[in-house]
Amino acid sequence: FAARGCRHMTFVDSGLVSLSNPVRQSLFTHQDAAEGRPKAQAAAEAVRAVMPDAEVRHVQMEIPMPGHPHQSPDGLRKAIQQLKDLVSSHDVVCMLTDSRESR
Repeated sequence: FAARGCRHMTFVDSGLVSLSNPVRQSLFTHQDAAEGRPKAQAAAEAVRAVMPDAEVRHVQMEIPMPGHPHQSPDGLRKAIQQLKDLVSSHDVVCMLTDSRESR
């Protein structure tokens, strides 16, 4: 996307970088995994490192998934609204989550 002129990105994830990530996902390093860094934060920093003029931010949050335990009903409503707001404020949304349920 960066090569196509995309300069405003938001990464959303609740997970931490694990040792299996850097070998499959070029935004992450082994150092990220060794430090157990949040995925969204590490991804945003990786993009900023190669595109300093990009507007990149990260949001650390659980993505509600059907069939998985959730926070309270109020917390679930808040998370869904936050996701709706994020989606509506972007031109392109890429689902890069690991599981079918989170997509």
